[in-house]
Amino acid sequence: MLRRSLVIGLCALAVACQSPKDKKSGPVIAKGNGVTITADEFKARLDEQSPFIRARYSTLERKKEFLDNLIRFEVLAREAEKQGLATDPDVQMTLKKIMVQKLVQKNFQDLERAKEVPEPELQKYYDEHKPDYFRPKRVRVAAVVFEAPAGSPERAKKLAAAKAALAKIKADEKKNPLAFNQAVAQYSEDAATKNAGGDLQYKSHEELTAAYSKELADAAFALSAGQTSDVVQTPKGLYLLKLTAQQEELNRSFDQVKAQIANKLYREKKTKEFDEWLKRLKDEAKISVDEKALEAVEVSAAAPGAPGMPGTGMTGVMPHGPMPSATPVPPPAK
Repeated sequence: MLRRSLVIGLCALAVACQSPKDKKSGPVIAKGNGVTITADEFKARLDEQSPFIRARYSTLERKKEFLDNLIRFEVLAREAEKQGLATDPDVQMTLKKIMVQKLVQKNFQDLERAKEVPEPELQKYYDEHKPDYFRPKRVRVAAVVFEAPAGSPERAKKLAAAKAALAKIKADEKKNPLAFNQAVAQYSEDAATKNAGGDLQYKSHEELTAAYSKELADAAFALSAGQTSDVVQTPKGLYLLKLTAQQEELNRSFDQVKAQIANKLYREKKTKEFDEWLKRLKDEAKISVDEKALEAVEVSAAAPGAPGMPGTGMTGVMPHGPMPSATPVPPPAK
């Protein structure tokens, strides 16, 4: 296991760190037999660290520590080459995985090119998806409903009942946060909402007006969080309302979301291009499958947490940035 970890670590780091000697730039800060590390190379490796890690290497002594990691890596890699590990199957497989990641990243994950998406295309998407960027304020209220249309003989009686229920709710709410829910179960005469605890769902002012009345919509939007209304009289009946939640207005202009849309459309375009490109590569490869031989392969149970082959789709391949860490690759156990 240690040997495998070492091999994979060396291979991954080699891809990040290796650079033909004639292409190295910057002043040489460390040099030895077959080892050359330049200032530019040192900075590049350090820049791969998180800002938190980089902050540790601000002094000369700490920089020496990081350089020592690079030197240890270089001499280990050189020794690994001498021992023929460049052709080791584990190394070759790891190298292949990293190359696939780099290939996909290079050709299909350059979000800087999202800026090239034409503005008319962005505007078209924005216009066709307005609900994603504009939504009026919506409130969610629960209601105790007394069915008594305006002008009906029972209106006055129901109004008295609604006022009595309201008084009980306000008295009980001081010690019982579920008082309103219980009042719904006890008093509400609307079966559809009663079974849902009186919930009228999220609705805008316009939606509440259309479904119930302007009076109810005005009363609902005048409530603050958790507040219970007075008796609300509407042409259809009488209501006691409690504001349970609200969603503030969403209003994002085209200029505010243009970059976001460009990234989305670019990713969708590149995903499609990747799928088509991969299909063409597979077609050109003219792959044939021996299903009998495939079926005969015995699959061993995987060890818990064992890593698998990385995906080669747009989702499964992430940019790869291996680097020497503050803790260097351990040498083989003696």
